[in-house]
Amino acid sequence: MRAEEGFQFERFRVASPWSEDPALRLTILRLFSTGKHALSTSEIERLFDSLASFGNKVEGEYADIAATLDSPQHEPTLVQYDAWGQRVDKLVTGEGWKRLKGVCAEEAIVAESYPRNEAKNGGGRDKIGQHARLFAFVRSVMFAPVSKVVLCPISMTDGAVRVLEMFGTDKQKQKAIPRLCSTDPRTAWTAGQWMTERPGGSDVSRTETVAKPLNPNKKPEAGDAFVISGFKWFSSATDGDIALALARTSDDLTLGSKGLSLFLIKIRDDRTGKLNGIRVHRLKRKLGTKYLPTAELELDGCIGELVGELGRGVATISSVLNITRLYSAGGAVGALSWGLRSATAYAQIRPALGGGKLDRLPLHTDQLLKVTVTYRVFLQIFFSNVLLMGASEAGQASKRDQTRLRLLTPALKAFVATRASESYLTLIESFGGQGYMEEVGMAEMLRDGTVERIWEGTPAILSLDVLRVLVQSKGQALLEFFQDINAILAALPTALSTQLAPELTLLRTTVRDTAAILGALDLERHLTTTDLRFSRFLLDLIMAIQGSALLLQHTAWKVREFAASAELQRLAGVSADEREIEQDVYLIRLWIGGAEGAGTAGFADMVRLVSQLRAATEEGAQGKGRGAVDVGHALVYSWTQGTGAGVQSRL
Repeated sequence: MRAEEGFQFERFRVASPWSEDPALRLTILRLFSTGKHALSTSEIERLFDSLASFGNKVEGEYADIAATLDSPQHEPTLVQYDAWGQRVDKLVTGEGWKRLKGVCAEEAIVAESYPRNEAKNGGGRDKIGQHARLFAFVRSVMFAPVSKVVLCPISMTDGAVRVLEMFGTDKQKQKAIPRLCSTDPRTAWTAGQWMTERPGGSDVSRTETVAKPLNPNKKPEAGDAFVISGFKWFSSATDGDIALALARTSDDLTLGSKGLSLFLIKIRDDRTGKLNGIRVHRLKRKLGTKYLPTAELELDGCIGELVGELGRGVATISSVLNITRLYSAGGAVGALSWGLRSATAYAQIRPALGGGKLDRLPLHTDQLLKVTVTYRVFLQIFFSNVLLMGASEAGQASKRDQTRLRLLTPALKAFVATRASESYLTLIESFGGQGYMEEVGMAEMLRDGTVERIWEGTPAILSLDVLRVLVQSKGQALLEFFQDINAILAALPTALSTQLAPELTLLRTTVRDTAAILGALDLERHLTTTDLRFSRFLLDLIMAIQGSALLLQHTAWKVREFAASAELQRLAGVSADEREIEQDVYLIRLWIGGAEGAGTAGFADMVRLVSQLRAATEEGAQGKGRGAVDVGHALVYSWTQGTGAGVQSRL
């Protein structure tokens, strides 16, 4: 039989991430239309029209550009020497990669969040305030699945704009921000972020790179030139135009991270094209993000300008981290959206057992149900966090909001990255053998999505960030969080509360037990004297509770405001019927689970998390944890293997 004969696969194309996703539209509609700074109906309609247009381009021309990056020949390469033996360190990237970077400039992916004329689609912060950041992130989430991870350098570009906006000198702002926000691909800059070094990884206090003032006879101030020398172990987006880099400016190594400062580095000379005291040691060979150039860099006589105060580098660059962590989480949200749209489209054309299509097989649908619930939770926790950031940037956030943003951003990134990576495997499985094929895109989604567990901090590192916020606020951050959760539950419509009584009982019990467990702890002592295992369970609990409360709040809005407004229903393109609410209620039940001992555990897994939190904190407080840690250590490190400088590694 010839390949053209017999059964032929029916073709399908992944639908628009906006027009074909009512859950996304409803989430954004609620956030645009509620609160003290709600947008007008006409403004929302304008923004929705823009998002619909962008979604169509993502589905069409931008997906087609991404499809040109489909083999190792399009991956970046490094030419270190020219034909005359001169060191040039020329980085060659694929044409598709360059075109996608150009799309980001033309679409004002960065500029939309700022008070810039280039914010041509939404209007920027001056026009729509806190919603500028929300509008921008809806677009980046939709674009992420076809971006080939070009949003990595864009995230750092966005972060660089924010840092310079807050801490840059007038000269630095005038020189860099217009180029970073440019919508002309010929003049637009992208930025890198150079933090990671060999000794420390996420522990920047062990940074070896040093910076010395170009003029040692002058007291350093922002904008002054320094000579920087060191070795940066991971520099993503090596094809950028500028970079923000941490370097040690104090000879006192005991200062740790307090001895670091932040520098703005121009990577190449505009006139000669020569690198600024930088050598590209080698490109990284990675599991995923294949088209993104990531390199090891030698800095030798590199000139950089001080950004912000001397010795305040970590605090200054934290503004970049908040933004890049949201881009990282947004990449996972976008990947799940694309994966679900792909899997459900395939299920509707694939013949299955019994002669029907795969989508009519409950066994198959049940596979995708948990992924769908996870995605719906992601929409709520991600975009509410984005709106908090938007409020902070627009000067519309209270002190309570600012603390909440610091608490939730690292927790969100860790939670979304881990839960999403588990879902990728289910999505691959839903395609059967085709899911394992490189051309289908699922394998690339798994490889690229896995990096979100590592970029900008692993879940363990981020759980310590959460703990630091609690210590710095003397527990107030968590107390306020629980107060606001309880306020959401108290405001639910009576009928909805009755319908979800077992789930609300479990959620209230989880909040009460978590508060009691943490209330009994000396957090500051735990941060310095215990094994800190409890911090990981706490992070997951915070996000599981947040997801539960926001699902309930969203459903309550649909029952009250949305159902009563024909205008809102028209904007969303969704009718407020009983089936819509029925689906929401079922989703909440699946996520939260029934009351303890009276129903399912729920996908949020809160009962288990509370139990683990309690056990870990009790062991630590009573000094019992050492035994468990020692036994666990013995189990994990029971292998006999050589280590040290004398070992010849085959890795």
